[in-house]
Amino acid sequence: MTKKQPEEPQQPTLYTPAEVAMFFRVDPKTVTRWARTGTLHPITLPSGHRRYHAEEIHKLLQAGDAHADVPDPEPEPSPRARAVLHSVVRTYFNGDAIAAIKTLRTDLK
Repeated sequence: MTKKQPEEPQQPTLYTPAEVAMFFRVDPKTVTRWARTGTLHPITLPSGHRRYHAEEIHKLLQAGDAHADVPDPEPEPSPRARAVLHSVVRTYFNGDAIAAIKTLRTDLK
């Protein structure tokens, strides 16, 4: 009978800031900012380098996937569209934006 070797504890998988940035498609400086603000919880190595737990990163990625089927909010109008809208309000409603909104609400019903 051979003695069973005691298993060494499994080391956690750690990612570098560049790897985390690649997962989230952001700049590595953004990952550093997330660590500074407490969004991510890095491990600081004796060398001073930061590493991120794979488990935490994968949970955040999965949470992001859960919101993938939620439609994006309405896009912001372009500066040109804003200028046209301001011109319409100024010309047709004597600059009264409330009157323009009321008119639009009654037209949409």
